[in-house]
Amino acid sequence: MWSRFERLIGVRFRLHPLFVLLLLLSAATGRFLEIVTLFGIVLIHEIGHAAMAKHLGWRMREVLLTPFGGVAVTDEDGSVPAREEALVAAAGPAMNLVMIGFAYAMTAAGVWTHAWTTHFAQANLTLMLFNLAPILPLDGGKLLRVGVGYAISYYRTLKLTTFWSLLASGALVGYASTRFGEGGPMTSAAVIGAFLLYANWYELRTSPYRFFRFLLARAARVRQWTQRGAKAHPLLAEPDEPLSIVARRLLRERLHRIVVATAAGEVVAVVPEERCAERYATEDQNRAVSDLFM
Repeated sequence: MWSRFERLIGVRFRLHPLFVLLLLLSAATGRFLEIVTLFGIVLIHEIGHAAMAKHLGWRMREVLLTPFGGVAVTDEDGSVPAREEALVAAAGPAMNLVMIGFAYAMTAAGVWTHAWTTHFAQANLTLMLFNLAPILPLDGGKLLRVGVGYAISYYRTLKLTTFWSLLASGALVGYASTRFGEGGPMTSAAVIGAFLLYANWYELRTSPYRFFRFLLARAARVRQWTQRGAKAHPLLAEPDEPLSIVARRLLRERLHRIVVATAAGEVVAVVPEERCAERYATEDQNRAVSDLFM
């Protein structure tokens, strides 16, 4: 049955060991109905992400389900327009709002009791608000990365948002640890914070690969912008700078023209980005701008 569901959605879903442990503990403590409800909410939340991603033509490898949401494993991060990444990130919380509306509709129709609707709506609201926290890999963290990417280079965006997420998740673990004796929510906060801390440590380690994927996809984006007649924004470079260093100053959603100028401010060349884009992810990235274009 589960495999049929995965074929229907077109995405493989996998349970995180932490979620499996939570299911077992809930069954042992007689709170199985609550965890099944949480599982259903998390699943529908992630179906929202997956459906939007598939609609946009993304290649989804799998979705890892955790007690507080899911982590989509995709080949598209950084290589698609920022607008698409924002739509996919927002699709999950949108499903929580849909479920809240559905719950109150069921109450109005006399199908659900007020108490159950309140519980179901609160569970959805809690999950939605938590996922909108500006910490990677939560939906809010992904939206933060999209927004920051409009203001600074994509390379710096990856570094800044990952460092911020490491700091925030570390602070959550630290705060929860100081109040560990209170049990309940503080224990859960410590576990969740530890998971986020590990996820962001891994994100930091893999950020060079994410940036390389961005460079691989850059040529196609540049061709699209050029064909549409998009405005090119100047990007300063010194003649002896390697192309790889210049590429670190690229803004994700801007077409650039490379203005090659000396330290004294003398402009010696203006290079359209379409001449550079095919070289960002090749051996030419280590060569000086002057050797390539002058």
